[in-house]
Amino acid sequence: MSVAVRASLILVALVSLLSIAIQVTGLNANFLASQFVFLVGAIALNVAIVIWALTRTATTAGYGGQVANAATIGLLGGVLIIVTSWILLSFVFPDALDQMRSGAIDFMDSQNMAPEEYQKQMEVLGAATPMSQSLPGGFGTFFTSLVTGAVFGFFKRRK
Repeated sequence: MSVAVRASLILVALVSLLSIAIQVTGLNANFLASQFVFLVGAIALNVAIVIWALTRTATTAGYGGQVANAATIGLLGGVLIIVTSWILLSFVFPDALDQMRSGAIDFMDSQNMAPEEYQKQMEVLGAATPMSQSLPGGFGTFFTSLVTGAVFGFFKRRK
């Protein structure tokens, strides 16, 4: 199995475990905290896995190869994250979106938002589906991997 494929599978497993941990611990009831923990955790895992993988391919890949490896990790990992997130939100934790909406409403109520902004956010929350919540994670995985690869690949590559 190639380093990029192995890294993608490890990334998906760790991000899925992070999602499960947030649900199981009840952190998802706190909208702001759960969003922060997931976003920071997923980005940190993504960057760490890409660096780990590119370190292993540095002796055989030039700059373009390193960026291609990172793009492969991001593309494969991103697609698999979309699928696993959708499965988690649709079947494993089917109440997760309702809990997220409830937490978001509590957060918005504490912010004393203007009525028109509040209504706009309520429409966004009402339109949330497992797929609409999963897609940004997949795209974010790809772009985070690509940027990490472009930066780190410059320093760690076959010369």
